[in-house]
Amino acid sequence: MTQPNVDHMERRLLEEREQTLETLRQAEAEQAEGRRESSGALSRVPSHLADAASDTQEEEQDLASITRDSEKLTLIDEALRLLHEDPEAYATCERCGQRIEPERLDLVPWTRLCASCARAQEAEGGRLAAG
Repeated sequence: MTQPNVDHMERRLLEEREQTLETLRQAEAEQAEGRRESSGALSRVPSHLADAASDTQEEEQDLASITRDSEKLTLIDEALRLLHEDPEAYATCERCGQRIEPERLDLVPWTRLCASCARAQEAEGGRLAAG
């Protein structure tokens, strides 16, 4: 991998990292706001069962989103480390050993799989975060 390519991929990873961190900050702020609102109520028990179910579903969705973003952040940090330590390994599919397509790396810079192996892993029910 040439130095301009390494520099470009580092910029892409840092951009994705900052966007992911901002999304996490917003989600955590919204979650904290929801806790403050519910703590100010006379009762934490909603007046209707459907409201309770809706609140619970919303909380679960928020937590799932925070978990996905946290996992993405971990993958981005791992990709940055690998890019600095071994740029050739960064651009190589962990599954088949072939080069990861440059277009794919530009779109999903934290990926560790080529497009073909990512499709195969998804079909097998594997980790989607690896992209």
